[in-house]
Amino acid sequence: MPVQEELERYREDALYFEQHRQEWLQRYPERWIAVYNQAVVATARRLPQLLERIEKQGLPRAQVFIEHVSAREDLLILPVP
Repeated sequence: MPVQEELERYREDALYFEQHRQEWLQRYPERWIAVYNQAVVATARRLPQLLERIEKQGLPRAQVFIEHVSAREDLLILPVP
């Protein structure tokens, strides 16, 4: 997939996540969520577990939208793999 299309797909996944944030907060409180092609493809309590689940599905980790769902507003700075 061309880079521009991949960036657009990632942007759409981010928008999808934001549109469903309250739903995810109810369904997956205090969990990491992975969204790919506007679908939740994995959840986990810890980020390493989530990354493992993404890799087991054969998804390109760098292209999956990942976010932690929490009622708290913490700032997380993650290293780029």
